[in-house]
Amino acid sequence: MSAGKRSAGAGHGDVLDWLHERGKRRDASVPEFDVDKILRLVRIVQATDPENFWTALTPAEREAFRSAAREQVFSAGTALMRQGEPADEVMVILEGRATVVMDDDDRDRVVARRGPGDMIGESGREPGNVRSATVVAHSTVRVLVMTTENYATLVGEQFSVPDVVKRHVKGR
Repeated sequence: MSAGKRSAGAGHGDVLDWLHERGKRRDASVPEFDVDKILRLVRIVQATDPENFWTALTPAEREAFRSAAREQVFSAGTALMRQGEPADEVMVILEGRATVVMDDDDRDRVVARRGPGDMIGESGREPGNVRSATVVAHSTVRVLVMTTENYATLVGEQFSVPDVVKRHVKGR
């Protein structure tokens, strides 16, 4: 590196000097940002299992979800939700495994498998929507069931929940 030039990764010197060398004003203001919001987003990105909705929530968010939901148990072979029915609930699987099946020209086609920590039914969370698939318990399944109305309230009150849902769906 030539004299007088610094690299951003050099570890020496002032970052403001480095920016100033690139035409940034030293006294330019830095836009305000919400530290809590940034930290929540970092937590979401750093989640060890991007596909696990439940563990990506903070303890407070999990408690808020539990408070607004009811627990339900489905035995093996039972449908948790059916394709074409009103989508008036979302669920989080706490224990057990389920299979997502779509009716494709009168043939059942397995499209996914879900297990502990997965949210199901989130794609139909808007009022008036119908289920796009049937979810069948592969084993005994214990879930938290929340109405779409309560889910909408939760999302409005808990800042990072929508981002966790997006990451969960994208991770699939």
